[in-house]
Amino acid sequence: MEESKKKEDPNFKYKAAAFLTGVTSLSLVGGFAMTLGWVKKQEPTLFNKSVTPVPGQATMESGGSLAMRALGRATLYSVSGFAIFCYGVWKLMGVHTMAEFREKMGRTLPAVPRNEPPQSRTEFSGIRDLLQYLVDEDNRKAAAAVPAPSQDT
Repeated sequence: MEESKKKEDPNFKYKAAAFLTGVTSLSLVGGFAMTLGWVKKQEPTLFNKSVTPVPGQATMESGGSLAMRALGRATLYSVSGFAIFCYGVWKLMGVHTMAEFREKMGRTLPAVPRNEPPQSRTEFSGIRDLLQYLVDEDNRKAAAAVPAPSQDT
């Protein structure tokens, strides 16, 4: 039922992109707000203490407003920088559509080998189980790489 609905809606990709963008934005703002709240709770006097002078005002700028301004600038720089990078790659490759881009990248990048059926564990009961498995696999590979001592007597 869902598959047929997805195929019928021509705006599905746009709605999905808007949803993911919204979730990402809310996560970013929420994380930043929680961090500011934590800092304000730990050191309320230092948080409200002025840090730098505001041009044209006699008062100083608080730590919270300075942090918000820094977050805004960093977000602008990172998003615009990555957009310029993507645009440059797009133009240097000389493609005009996403299908052309996908085909050209598929020819340029190495193929990812398939792992069917999986040759190792794929299900873990928790993070400890996963980490223990990784340690055991690493030890097994290290033991296999060390040559056995020769029996020259």
